[in-house]
Amino acid sequence: MSAALGEGLEGLELAVIEQPERVAPLTGELVDLRDPLAVARAALSALEVEQEVRAFRKFLEEVLRLEAARQGSKTLHLGATVAEVSGGSRWEWDAEKLAGLLREAGMPEERIAEIVVETVERKVNAREASRAASANPAYREAVEASRLAQAAPWRVAIKQGIA
Repeated sequence: MSAALGEGLEGLELAVIEQPERVAPLTGELVDLRDPLAVARAALSALEVEQEVRAFRKFLEEVLRLEAARQGSKTLHLGATVAEVSGGSRWEWDAEKLAGLLREAGMPEERIAEIVVETVERKVNAREASRAASANPAYREAVEASRLAQAAPWRVAIKQGIA
């Protein structure tokens, strides 16, 4: 096995060696996992199937929404199956406008603060943090002590036009 493999790929390499061909679900296509072009084509095909399945599911959900509207209920009791429809319009608030109008109407500030809640969100500009870290060892120490590596899912993008 190659030491240059990315983390977590050793088990996958063994699985490919043990079973170098797989049958793609739904299409039944036999994919040679040792052929990157065949794998890319199968992945593209799987993406197309996934998109078709999602579109069909959305259509079916719309049909259930139509039935919910016909019955006048967002909960459809279908024998042992229950379908609950949610969504539709939702309220968007203009917090500043509401606070001002409540203030004009004479509401106490303490009560306005309970209704219109102020939040502060802080985000790190990674580029600027990196620049500061490279300029000063004490800043580097602060930056390194303040970040935590999080596992992120691996993803492969395949573009159309594979020959």
